[in-house]
Amino acid sequence: MTASIEDAQQQLTDRVMSLPGVVGIGIGECEGEPCIKVFVVQQTEELTREIPATFEGFPVAIQVAGEIRARPLDP
Repeated sequence: MTASIEDAQQQLTDRVMSLPGVVGIGIGECEGEPCIKVFVVQQTEELTREIPATFEGFPVAIQVAGEIRARPLDP
């Protein structure tokens, strides 16, 4: 296991952010325990295969977030 969930998240970020459909990654809670959440536009079989269920000893959850866009700044 890595030293911290933050280290594991950074390593997984480097690995999965290049996958088509992945829009973000963060640290959250799954069933009362810390986990790494991978946010996707939609869950596909390919993403389910490519994103590990656990990483460096921490659970990984795929969460559908849809497209993420920046809001225009108000003038």
